[in-house]
Amino acid sequence: MSRPRIEIGTWGEFDYQERGGGVRARAYFGDGDGGKRLVKATGATKAAAERTLKAKLSKRADCRPIDAGPHC
Repeated sequence: MSRPRIEIGTWGEFDYQERGGGVRARAYFGDGDGGKRLVKATGATKAAAERTLKAKLSKRADCRPIDAGPHC
């Protein structure tokens, strides 16, 4: 069975990777054009990387599609 589609303005599950002296968090985001984009963030700890990633995803979710006006 395939995974459900990521709806526009939402994101999927977080994935974490130990990287050198920190952690990288990443998740796929449903962009305004209907595409799926990989968004990444790093932090000294898993919690810090997650907070940074959530901030990036929230900012992206606030952006409107290109045909609706200004975009990020």
